[in-house]
Amino acid sequence: MVNLSYYLLKKVTLGHNPKSILDLKAVYRGDKYVREIIKLLPEKPEPVLLADIFARICSLGRIHKASEPTASA
Repeated sequence: MVNLSYYLLKKVTLGHNPKSILDLKAVYRGDKYVREIIKLLPEKPEPVLLADIFARICSLGRIHKASEPTASA
């Protein structure tokens, strides 16, 4: 299980850039919770709002702060 966790930490970041195993667990746990909550809503939110919801919820249990995307001017 540890080898798989380190593999996911290096290869599959889901755009959240986890820095530790605890951050990786928080991302996957948050992803699962958001997907279950979306199923309960009467209608699915727009993709832009949905992406923001995923980013915020997946960063709740993190140990290290998620890196902010840089705004291109």
